[in-house]
Amino acid sequence: MGRLITLAVAVASILLIWKGGVLNGVLPQPAPPPLDPGPVISKSGDAMQALKSVHLSLNGILVLNGVAGVKVTGSGDLIYPHKENLSLQLEIPAANGQTAILAMNERIEGGHEYVQYPAQGPAWKDVTGNSKGQVAPGMDPIANLEFAHAFRASDDLGDITMDQIAMHHFSLTVDPGKYVGQLKADPQSGVTPQDEAVLTNAGIQVEVWIAASDSLMHQMKIDMTTTQFTWTLTYHFSNFVTGGGSSST
Repeated sequence: MGRLITLAVAVASILLIWKGGVLNGVLPQPAPPPLDPGPVISKSGDAMQALKSVHLSLNGILVLNGVAGVKVTGSGDLIYPHKENLSLQLEIPAANGQTAILAMNERIEGGHEYVQYPAQGPAWKDVTGNSKGQVAPGMDPIANLEFAHAFRASDDLGDITMDQIAMHHFSLTVDPGKYVGQLKADPQSGVTPQDEAVLTNAGIQVEVWIAASDSLMHQMKIDMTTTQFTWTLTYHFSNFVTGGGSSST
């Protein structure tokens, strides 16, 4: 009888533990079903375009004018609907095995792109539509957020934690024709016929990390290949400012 009572107490204890959810944290849980990335990504694109401003940092690798392994880093601010201020530094491999450092400031405003090279003086040069004057063409961060509305395929890569926030992680294959069409529809994008010719046949692969709580995009990684340039670039977004003030770090 004593053994039966002991057994009954043990069973009751297990049931209480189970009811309390303790075992749920120990036993393997089934993986959640994959999300449909399409609506989540589109909603994120809308959320980013609705901001007043956002800070970004960037880093990547360029193949430009036949020079491979050009490293680019930088930071700046995007002010919507289409104003940008970026400070960039490029590390360019030289023929003698050394590395040339080029500092560059870029400003995009009113559909025009301006660059300044501090080593050459304080003057700003309007390089809108002049691919020879653009050290890193196609790197307009606000324009590239249009990828969120221009993809033709997407995959759920699972949820992670970034910036101490739960994130959805997706990959996209961008439809370059749709992307160019969206840029042309925006009079502030500054897209030219030359840009259109280059981008229409571009290969564009993108990864995005989107906050589950408010749909804001915290990171975007882009691999772009065209007949004129190739680059891999990661934008990290922070200090999101909405109409009511800062919403996230």
